[in-house]
Amino acid sequence: MKKIIFAICALLIMSTLTYSQGIRMISNEQIPLPKTESGYSPVLSPAGDYILITGNDLKGLRKYDLATKQLQTLTTDKGAGFDVQISDDGNLIAYRSQSYKDKLRYTSLKTIDLKSGKQSEIVKDSRDLEKFTIKNGTVMAIEKGKLKTKRLAGKQLSDIPAISSVQKGQLYITKDRKTNLISPAGTGYNYLWTSVSPDGQKMLYYIIEQGKAYVSNLDGSNSVSLGVLRAPKWMGNDWVIGMVDYDNGEVLTSSKIVAVAANGNHRTDLTNDSVIATNPSGSSDATKIVYNTADGKIFLMKIEIQK
Repeated sequence: MKKIIFAICALLIMSTLTYSQGIRMISNEQIPLPKTESGYSPVLSPAGDYILITGNDLKGLRKYDLATKQLQTLTTDKGAGFDVQISDDGNLIAYRSQSYKDKLRYTSLKTIDLKSGKQSEIVKDSRDLEKFTIKNGTVMAIEKGKLKTKRLAGKQLSDIPAISSVQKGQLYITKDRKTNLISPAGTGYNYLWTSVSPDGQKMLYYIIEQGKAYVSNLDGSNSVSLGVLRAPKWMGNDWVIGMVDYDNGEVLTSSKIVAVAANGNHRTDLTNDSVIATNPSGSSDATKIVYNTADGKIFLMKIEIQK
């Protein structure tokens, strides 16, 4: 993707407060990465104390510590920046590693323990790694519709949380170690960007042909449209953040960060057309959001949900 150079003067609102439909914006500040560095697809740790960033081609992972302002390279693996997962305590990171054999792409699942530096391989080169997540030090992966688990830290899980995944464009839910086809709108549609809410009660997904995101029960019932919202992610259990972006076939021409209540009742634009803002990620307590601009700048937004 070609990089776009544009002014970001409208983002100089760090000292002001913005109120909009249930969300109070406290600040919106650029992360001071080294001048030679850029970052994309940022992921905020659950506690909001560090950010993971990757390259514009999703290669590698770097950790930016918000307290020390230090940037650390964790891996240079290809594909590592796509849907990276962080454990609730922030100590364990799970990520994809891509390789090619005979012109076919294979994906392995790896982890890094930030305290010890230990690296592990959970799933070896696979053509069918569909989804993975972490719960209390246990990594869970869905490979070809089958659940695989590996405990790396903490106590053994008393029960396995539900995991939503996409296989050949269709939406599945794995619960009680059984995987079932869900596809709420029918199998005539293709699904993307799915995840289960932190409390395990709701499912988030996107329907490509409709261009809309939805929240539903785990069985696909009671679906609620969130409207146009790409790359949606949970921000706590009650809010979803994503982006509304447009392109000309080559580069993004506009994109803004949007927050939508999971019940569909409130929709808030958090950035405007003065900047091309993409790939948001929120803290588990719904107080912080990170995102990147088209030219690789990283911003940290602090917010407050109005009850």
